Amino acid sequence: MSDSRQSQPARWPYYALAALCCITLVALIYVLSSAPEKKHSELVAEMRAPVNVASLPYEERLDAPMEEGVKRIDYAILRALQDAHVPTSNIELIAIEQQKFGDESFHFQQLRINSQYRPEDLIAPIAKELLQWSNKATLAKLSTTIYRVTLNDVETHLLKFNQTSGTVDSDKNPGTLDIGGHLTIVIDDLGESISAAHSLAGLGYPVTFAIWPRSSYAKEIAGIASAVSREIIIHQPMEAMSADAKPGPGAVYVDMTSEDIRATIRANYKLVPGAVGLNNHMGSKFTRERKAVREVTLEAKECGFFVLDSMTHAKSVFFNEAKRQGLIAFRRNVFIDNVKEVQSTLHQLKKAERIALAKGTAIAIGHPYPTTLLALQEWEKQRNGRVAVVKLSELLNF
Repeated sequence: MSDSRQSQPARWPYYALAALCCITLVALIYVLSSAPEKKHSELVAEMRAPVNVASLPYEERLDAPMEEGVKRIDYAILRALQDAHVPTSNIELIAIEQQKFGDESFHFQQLRINSQYRPEDLIAPIAKELLQWSNKATLAKLSTTIYRVTLNDVETHLLKFNQTSGTVDSDKNPGTLDIGGHLTIVIDDLGESISAAHSLAGLGYPVTFAIWPRSSYAKEIAGIASAVSREIIIHQPMEAMSADAKPGPGAVYVDMTSEDIRATIRANYKLVPGAVGLNNHMGSKFTRERKAVREVTLEAKECGFFVLDSMTHAKSVFFNEAKRQGLIAFRRNVFIDNVKEVQSTLHQLKKAERIALAKGTAIAIGHPYPTTLLALQEWEKQRNGRVAVVKLSELLNF
C-alpha cells in the first residue's frame, strides 16, 4: 500500500504567494494614503495636458487653462440644452462672480434653466457633453433641482433647474429700464474684410473697431467706422509665447531695441486714421516683459492714446505699466468668441452683461467671425435693457 501523502502536492508555494499578495496590497495602500495633495502647479499641468476632446479654434491659444476649461463647460451645457430643445431665452445667467485660481481669473456662474423637463432628463445629456468637451469636469447633485459643476475640484457652475412650460418673458426694450451697467464691445482683427466692417457699422449700438495697422484695408475700414462715429483703436501685433504664432507685419518683439519698438508704434499710428488708442494682438510673451511694454506705453503717450490690455496672458503687465506712465488704461473682462458658435457667443455676451451690472463697467472682445457677426445681430434683439453699450473711452465716465 502506497503512502497517501506522496500523492498530495506541496502547499507551501500557495501560502508564499498569498503572503506576497498581502504584503503588496498593504504597501500599495500605504503609498496611496501617503501621497501628497496635488499642488496648484500640478493641477495646471493636468489641465494643459493633451486630452482627446473636441478642439476649440483659437487665434492665439490662451495660457489660461482654467478660463479655457470654464468656456468648454459653458459650451457643453449650452450644446446639451440646445439638443434638448430648451429655448435660449429659458437659460438665465442669474449670477456671475470673478474668482482666482493661482494667477488666473475665471468666472463662477449660476444658471437657472427653465424647461418642461425634469432635471434628471437634462442632466444625462449635459454629463455626456461634458465628457466630450471637458473630460476633467465633474457633475454633482446637491438637491433635486440643483447641480454643481467642478473642474479639478474647483466649483465653476451652479445649475438650478426650474420645471415650467413655455418660454420665459424678458423686457427687451432698453428704454423702459434704468441703466445699471455700461459695456464696451471691441472687435479685433479688422482690416481684411470690408463686408465685416459694414456689418459692424450697421449694428444699432456702438462697437469699437480694433484695426490691424498694416492690413489690406486699414484706411478704408477706418473710414467706415468714422462715418458712423465708431471709435477706432490700433490692434497692435505683439510677440506671442509660441514661436508658431506669427503676430504679422508691424509687430513688436521683446528683443527689439527701444528705438525700434517706438518707431514701429509711431509708424503704425500713421496707418490708421482716427485711431485714439491701441490694444494688443497676441502678445502673450511681449506683454509680460515690463521693459519692452514700457516703450509701447511711452510712445502711446506721445500719440495721445489710451491702452486696452487684451489680457492674452494672466501675468501681463501692460495695464499696470500704462497706468504707471499716467495713461488711461483698460483691461479685457471677457473674450466672447473663443468658441465659434452663435449660442456660445451669446452666452459670453450675457456674462459681459452680468459683469457690467455687478461692477458698473465691463469690456468684451470679439473677432469678425461670421458666427460672431450673427450673434451680435441676435444679441441686439435680446440684450439686457439695463446695460448700455458705450465707446471704450466713455467708460471713464462711469
